[in-house]
Amino acid sequence: MNEIDTVQSPTLAMPSRPEGRLTLRQFLRVVRDNTLATYPSEAFDEDIIARRLLWRRRFIINEPNAVRHVLLDNAANYTKSELSRRLLEPGLGRGLLTSEGETWRRHRRIMAPAFDHRSIIGYAPIVTEVTAGLLERWDALPDPGEIDVAAAMMHTTLHIISRAMFSSDSDDIVDVVERGVGQYQATVRPSLLDLLHFPVWLAQLLSFRQPIGAFDEFDKSVDRLLSTRGREPNREPKDLLGRLVAARDSETGGGMTAKEVRDQVVTIFMAGHETTAQALSWTWYLLSLHPAAEAKLHDELSAVLGGRTPRYEDLTNLRYTRMVIEESMRLYPPAHTMAREPIATDHILGHRIPAGALVLIVPWLLHRKPSLWEHPDRFDPERFSPERVLARPRYAYIPFGAGQRICIGAAFAMTEAMLILAMIARCYRLHLKPGHLVEPQGLITLRPRYGLRVTLERRQ
Repeated sequence: MNEIDTVQSPTLAMPSRPEGRLTLRQFLRVVRDNTLATYPSEAFDEDIIARRLLWRRRFIINEPNAVRHVLLDNAANYTKSELSRRLLEPGLGRGLLTSEGETWRRHRRIMAPAFDHRSIIGYAPIVTEVTAGLLERWDALPDPGEIDVAAAMMHTTLHIISRAMFSSDSDDIVDVVERGVGQYQATVRPSLLDLLHFPVWLAQLLSFRQPIGAFDEFDKSVDRLLSTRGREPNREPKDLLGRLVAARDSETGGGMTAKEVRDQVVTIFMAGHETTAQALSWTWYLLSLHPAAEAKLHDELSAVLGGRTPRYEDLTNLRYTRMVIEESMRLYPPAHTMAREPIATDHILGHRIPAGALVLIVPWLLHRKPSLWEHPDRFDPERFSPERVLARPRYAYIPFGAGQRICIGAAFAMTEAMLILAMIARCYRLHLKPGHLVEPQGLITLRPRYGLRVTLERRQ
């Protein structure tokens, strides 16, 4: 029997949901506030869920082979959904998250070297340096210190991606991005016209949607940096911005325009700090409720590190540390929903999927499906031991997506999360503040609605 199973598992935070079948009015209100709250408890058990929103067909795919079909085997028939583009493009532009076809393939080829193994090794010292600064600030707090660890993780990962992207030019831009990302998450909501696939101009006109200027300040800062780099064409591209400016397509020899670089930069910022921050925030929440798992993590850190700061080469030996993060992303996947639209009619699990339908793949549901995961609502890092991973269908767990469009920064995100977790857990235990309300909120990413207030306990 697993050590975690020998004690009663605590009840984990779930979205607050209205009782019974949602009316159209309730659905529209809830989906704008918290996507995850629209799913009834029985949705976790289903392989495929077919729904209508007035005349618009919607299918939730919740079975590994069917997920593989959409994301890999028949991926050429599925584009990113129009709804996703409407929500993301006003801020992110045409980066890797929103572009399609040959544009996406060309950009992916150009950007791939910036996220290869050698590059990730080079980014690791930035992660440990920024995290060391966070620990110094915590050390200066009165004992016991109290913080919002969700905000702290967001600020830390933002500093890391800023330093990697802009090197010495990074500090001035952190506050700008933090304000922009917060405003964007709080502002961007789908309307009924968006959900029903009305033309963009009509949806904007009838919903009185105002242009979103969340990244205006950021754009001005990036324009200044690009202009500076343009005046120094022979400058060695030591940071990520320089590498993107200098990168060339291995097939055509062409590079990216200033607008394309801007769109990739803001996409990397949004995806590269937000998702890792949320994964870490939920990890601290889960560890605070599971002292046995926390103790096992501490034992591994002591055995592998012996009190020193972790290095990239230590990560292969921090197996349980990785398992803790993987299990956290199973229960609270930062990228909680993926939306696609079929170009041509398809058939999945006995259902006819018409062209233009909305097809949703929801890790929030898939990762808690009882037929795939024993005791799915329990926190059990041992699920990610090598033998148990091999016994599961490959597409039962997709925190970074899958197929050709799997997240280009997945390896960087895991490296960053493991180093941050190891450095902090080596020095501190984090205890959830008694009475603090925790509610998962599905916006663009999966956030704790009210933050995560914790007290800090220094470890000897």
